[in-house]
Amino acid sequence: MNAPAPANGPPRIVAVICNVGLVLMTAVSFGTCCKYGCQSNHISQDAGYGLALVSGLLGLFMTLVATVIFIMHLRKSSSATNILGLIASLGIGLASSLATPFFWIAAASSSGIGVMGGWGRPLRIGRRAVTPGVKASSEWAKGPRPIVNSLDEEVRGVLRDLWLHDARKEHASVPAFGQVAWQLVALGAPSDLVRRAHISCLQEIDHAERCFALASTYAGHDLGVQAMPALSVGTASLPKDRTRALVKVAIEALIDGALLEDYNAELARTALADVRDTAAREALVRIVHDEAEHAALAWDIIAFCLTEGGAPVANALSSTFSKFGDHAESLYDPDLVRRIDALSDKTPLYAHGRVRFEMAQPVFQSRKAAAAEKLATLLRTQEIERNRVAA
Repeated sequence: MNAPAPANGPPRIVAVICNVGLVLMTAVSFGTCCKYGCQSNHISQDAGYGLALVSGLLGLFMTLVATVIFIMHLRKSSSATNILGLIASLGIGLASSLATPFFWIAAASSSGIGVMGGWGRPLRIGRRAVTPGVKASSEWAKGPRPIVNSLDEEVRGVLRDLWLHDARKEHASVPAFGQVAWQLVALGAPSDLVRRAHISCLQEIDHAERCFALASTYAGHDLGVQAMPALSVGTASLPKDRTRALVKVAIEALIDGALLEDYNAELARTALADVRDTAAREALVRIVHDEAEHAALAWDIIAFCLTEGGAPVANALSSTFSKFGDHAESLYDPDLVRRIDALSDKTPLYAHGRVRFEMAQPVFQSRKAAAAEKLATLLRTQEIERNRVAA
């Protein structure tokens, strides 16, 4: 005997609303993934993973609701509308429940170290790299000024935005190294490491002033930075567990210092072959020298963390390095890249200290290979020392 069909079921409009909601959830997560996914400025990892979990559960719930509604209506009438509605609900629901969490996780993922655009150590708020806003101000534009008489307006605009991009990165590196110094003191690091971290802060101030002076001259008026209230939240905090704290500091030193700053130093060095403007050359020479010092500091911080933390730190470093991408990617705004590509003659850019984009990939490959060798040697040395002490 067949069970009687329910007299009334939830209206199909509820199922339609669920399906529309699933499509919107997927679209939002996909858009965020396209904008931030596998970039150095990805969204917070905690936020990405949290949204992935919530969207996955919500997607399954909305799929279940829509599916049950159409099944209930099918029991009353096997119309084409109900059949198609059930098929659509299952298809949309399953696709959204699988794709949406993936997009959120991708939006919180970094591409590793293969990035080009600006020098200095990234300033991270959580997992996101941040830079200051810009305003009209002469407080940071204190370096040598370039000669711009022979440049047309379009080239000056591109140079302004390129050097302004770098200036903001360099400015953000000042508190970034302040965080490094704070963390080293918290871990009881040797005074030499703490001193060099503070020296790095002063070097980044010099870099920022030089870059702002260059950008200001190309702009035709002085440019500086806005306040950064995001820094008031205390982002230098470390895990209470000492081993986890050492892992965190070691990984940040590997990503932001040993790899990124070494890569940036070598990339800036390639621009010295073309630069003709005196002020731009002075800035590049200083950047090349100082960024190389910062990379050396990072390797020494890694060695300290390995000595103090042992195998857990070594394993974390190996795992992190294995996840780095193999391609250099641009951090510049896509519109700025298009403006650069549209220039019929890019020689003035190179004469004023800008890097040839085609150099990014070979430089990245060479520096990644060098870092791999250096890390392997360091890990091997530390393992031998640990075995010696254990014996």
